[in-house]
Amino acid sequence: MKVIQSKSINNWKYLTLSFLLLIVAGNLYGQIDLADTGQTDTGDLVEISAVMSHRPVAAGKTYQAALIVDIAPDWHVNSAHPNQDFLIPAELAFGSVAGVTAHDIAYPSGTIEPLLGEEMSVYGGRVIILFEVTIDPTISETEMQLPVSFTYQACNNRECRAPETITTDLTLQIGLEGPPIHAALFESVAQSDSEETVPVETVPGDVEDNDLQRLINKYGFWGYILALGLAFLTGLLLSFSPCTYPMVPITVSIFGGQKRSLGRGFFLSLLYVGSMAVMYGIMGLIVSLVGGVFGAWLASTPVVIAIAAVFVIFSLSMFGLYDLNLPMSVRQKLGTRKTGEGVAGALVLGVIAALVVSPCVGPFVAGILLYVATAGSPVFGFLVLFVFALGLGTLYVLIGTFSSAINALPNSGTWMESVKTFFGFVLLMMAIYFLQPIVSSVVSVMLAALLLIAYGVFGGGFDRLTPELGFFPRFKKFLGIVALLVGLYMFAGALVMGGFIVPPPVSGLPGLGQLVGQSTPEGLIKWGDDLDSGMAAARAEGKPVLIDTWATWCANCKVLDKKTFGNPDVAAEAERFVTIKVQLEKAGTPETEVFMEKFGLKQYSLPTTLLLDSDGAIRKILRGVVGPEEMLAEMKKVR
Repeated sequence: MKVIQSKSINNWKYLTLSFLLLIVAGNLYGQIDLADTGQTDTGDLVEISAVMSHRPVAAGKTYQAALIVDIAPDWHVNSAHPNQDFLIPAELAFGSVAGVTAHDIAYPSGTIEPLLGEEMSVYGGRVIILFEVTIDPTISETEMQLPVSFTYQACNNRECRAPETITTDLTLQIGLEGPPIHAALFESVAQSDSEETVPVETVPGDVEDNDLQRLINKYGFWGYILALGLAFLTGLLLSFSPCTYPMVPITVSIFGGQKRSLGRGFFLSLLYVGSMAVMYGIMGLIVSLVGGVFGAWLASTPVVIAIAAVFVIFSLSMFGLYDLNLPMSVRQKLGTRKTGEGVAGALVLGVIAALVVSPCVGPFVAGILLYVATAGSPVFGFLVLFVFALGLGTLYVLIGTFSSAINALPNSGTWMESVKTFFGFVLLMMAIYFLQPIVSSVVSVMLAALLLIAYGVFGGGFDRLTPELGFFPRFKKFLGIVALLVGLYMFAGALVMGGFIVPPPVSGLPGLGQLVGQSTPEGLIKWGDDLDSGMAAARAEGKPVLIDTWATWCANCKVLDKKTFGNPDVAAEAERFVTIKVQLEKAGTPETEVFMEKFGLKQYSLPTTLLLDSDGAIRKILRGVVGPEEMLAEMKKVR
């Protein structure tokens, strides 16, 4: 028995700690990207979604709509009115649908980024573009899809990508006019100046942009499976919380009675969990139907602070500062056989369990409800909470069906304190998450980093190991150390990206000068423009080759010309190279494809600089804006 219990304890610890690792990885992915490799997938740089102000809409009327543009961190796109003629502007366009007319696009003004002495107008973060949609009076009740396309050109402080067009659909449900939806989004835009970009902090999660919906938008059907799987896993892990786990055998014995067969136990426990799941599902359904109210609440700073404070209060109880629970008299009254055994008892207890949530489960239920409130789908809201409850009730079904299974589960003991502490840190992470709309991204990353550091210190990173300890205590210590290191990395990165240690990378660039609008790069280096003849000349003369790629729309190409190739030392070193400028104006053209295949390039991004030795072998590929010192050092290595 002791062996079985020991293995079970280790298994549950392993599961809990693994879940922490997932949270750490997810937080890193969603909050900050400090390592600029220059290899970002173009499809992930910009995401769009389109929403209506009402659902359904009535024929013969005009309504507001919005395109929501989310731009990856550390990247920007040119605004709809860039200050330089050679830049590609952001542009919204619509497909043709009979009876539906989109018009009066209201582009926000961009933010100003300095680049080589010029002020560039760009969009970054989240941008809301408003427009109007008029429905023809002859349209009958139906559902229609209006194609919406967005053309943009993305750059960061090192490289630029080719102009690209992405599309989405605006769903129009035509019938009797329904209530306003996404009220917080449209009110936020209306309250701001019409020529200002609406920052992400002022637009709380809408139907197309909460985290659960992003999974669906990105992965389609598998996004639903992943979202529901996460809901089930969350419920399953919470069933091992200190408020729930000790009550499992007691609750099962109440509705199941002392004498129960395998079939009867399975049936009663399934009724108990099913009634609990239905109640949770109804909560999700109701919240989804009134999601606009929740969205308006989340637009209020005091409400956001209050929500975060609730999570902090519950988390402190997990750390043992105080005990939050129903009075013992109430718990004893609800947990007596007077409630009823058998079918009626199982149903009643399931409903009670859903309505009287424990302090361990309640904050997580509230968090999930806030997610589904903005998901825009009552069916999805019902399913998420229903599946969450199934995960929460899995232990009830196992013990209710196989009464001997309780012997294989670990007894309540000191191991539960580790689980309780873990959930305390998770609740604090949820508090930080809900504070994001009212604090800067740098501050939220710093707070998350400090929380990971704290977990590394108190969650096992500094545990003492003795020779007789097995794998799992060592693995727990390993995860604590990983959390500590990741937290330190994030904190240091946030200091750098926030400009607390050095100036922010983009603001440190000098300005654009006379190179703006220049169609053919010129300067200290004498460039050739014929690749084949240049390569032939290099072979004949036994010289290395310097190849630089550019396009007329590439602002960073001009930065590289001015900052690096305009450096006298780099120009002097380039005299022993055959120097070639290759214009790659668009991705996918025959010229671009031939060039990329010739030199084994997997990704089209500008500027890209290639250094070839005198035998024609590639020695270095440099992407983006490379400083003169780095360029000079790499050139000196090539012979």
